[in-house]
Amino acid sequence: MRNIFLLVLITFVATLTGCANNANIDSSDAFWKNKPKTVVIVTTKTGQPTYADENAQNYGAIGGLVSLIASQQMETHLNQMDLNWYYQGLAEKFQTALGKENIKAVIAQEHPYPAGSSLFDKPSLNRVQLAGEYNADEILVLGLPFYGARTPRGNLFSGIPPLEGACVLFAELSDPQHQTIYWRRTSRVTKPVPGNVNQPPDFPNLTQTILDSRQLAEDELLDSFMSGR
Repeated sequence: MRNIFLLVLITFVATLTGCANNANIDSSDAFWKNKPKTVVIVTTKTGQPTYADENAQNYGAIGGLVSLIASQQMETHLNQMDLNWYYQGLAEKFQTALGKENIKAVIAQEHPYPAGSSLFDKPSLNRVQLAGEYNADEILVLGLPFYGARTPRGNLFSGIPPLEGACVLFAELSDPQHQTIYWRRTSRVTKPVPGNVNQPPDFPNLTQTILDSRQLAEDELLDSFMSGR
């Protein structure tokens, strides 16, 4: 079980490193002023919601909180959390926002990248092909690098910090050749879980905190996108 924690931690750290290497770019006036146009929205495939323990290497699978998270009930619950808000809902929100600005947006049916691959390590998204299939002028790529729960790093003096709900969303708008980036944003939101965490099998406090983190991340992403219009 400890090896699983370490693997997820490595994935979480790699996610944040990848986000950092893809610096945010403010929404471009050039995009908003050049109308009419068509944008194809591509939602990349993501893994199931999961847990990252940044203390696993130092503390091991000991202590009440870590033992709770290690339980099969917690893992099962996180893995079963709904992702329709991402695969369908998020793309539709961007489609609606673009439509209000008189920009046509179509949602691609594909979800590029197989499960387990990294959005940031895979430059193989064929933007030109997608633009041709959907007769689009620009490509808006959406990604969900991390979604679920985490325990941030503590120390031997302060102990293990409270469990958090977490959501990391990534979006990038570019031309099909990926030479001009009109906008790029990584939205990273974490929120401590209030009250009791030990509430199997549905873990309502944790679940609500994850949902709240997701909503904040979505709002931040959309606000950033629309800020340049």
